[in-house]
Amino acid sequence: MVQGIPLSGASLVLLKAGEVVYQRAFGGYTLDRVLPVASATKWVTGAVIAALIERGVLHLDDAVGEYIEAFTGEKARITLRQLLAHTSGLPHTEAPCLKQSHLSLAQCVDLIAQLPLAAPPGSIFAYGENSFQVAGRMAEVATGRSWAELVRLLIAEPLGWQHSVYLGMGTEASNPRLGSGLRTTAGEYAAFLSLILNEGLYRGRRVLQAETVALMCADHTFGAPVRASPNQFASYGYGLGCWRDEVDEAGNAWQLSSPGAFGCTPWVDFRHRIAGVLIVRDSYHRIAPLAHQLQRLVREVLA
Repeated sequence: MVQGIPLSGASLVLLKAGEVVYQRAFGGYTLDRVLPVASATKWVTGAVIAALIERGVLHLDDAVGEYIEAFTGEKARITLRQLLAHTSGLPHTEAPCLKQSHLSLAQCVDLIAQLPLAAPPGSIFAYGENSFQVAGRMAEVATGRSWAELVRLLIAEPLGWQHSVYLGMGTEASNPRLGSGLRTTAGEYAAFLSLILNEGLYRGRRVLQAETVALMCADHTFGAPVRASPNQFASYGYGLGCWRDEVDEAGNAWQLSSPGAFGCTPWVDFRHRIAGVLIVRDSYHRIAPLAHQLQRLVREVLA
């Protein structure tokens, strides 16, 4: 029982200056338990694609039609930036193909291409899953590698991940859910947060350039009006896979997060050199107030 909210268990890892200062599992959980983190996946997906942008393989203003023939007309002009910032105009409600494990990512994206636009590209912010599938397929086409290979080469191996995996419908399928399918441990997600907090460095090794991390943290919505959002709290736009929770006077984000539907809440606080991840299997709407309270408490203790 935490602040009146009964939980079956939870894992919590806290970082200061990139180093673990607290880690504990509660209830029926262990620190090495692998759990689905839902939309906390989007931050990792954003990092994989940002790494390809850093290498010049992709560019944020590349149009989908340059990579995927099924996107035609107005949809062909949707940019990679718009896909990752939820401003693509694609429907935010989940396409049926995301639940079809017999499909490949390529086949699912071709089906998404058949959906009518909900709005002109760039005109609204509508948080959803479909656009991340398309962005991931662009990465596959640009590199000639599968999504699983890209995650392994760009994130998993540099961070020493052993257990984290993108899943589709319960298996490591050829149609992974790129906006919500990551299953991981608190420790392995914390390693990712250490990478972000230290501006691309992990245990002294340069994995991403500092400019790439800054690009991930920038607002890519350009003030598009919000049509659909699960976020219970005010934000200052959306980066590449993460919410901009707090910004300084110049508009630079100093706290970012990427909470998921099951209540998993990872965050990075650049101002106080703090990061943390709370992993639970519950409901975002129940856990979100607790997570915000936890962030304030951690700041008071570790800042």
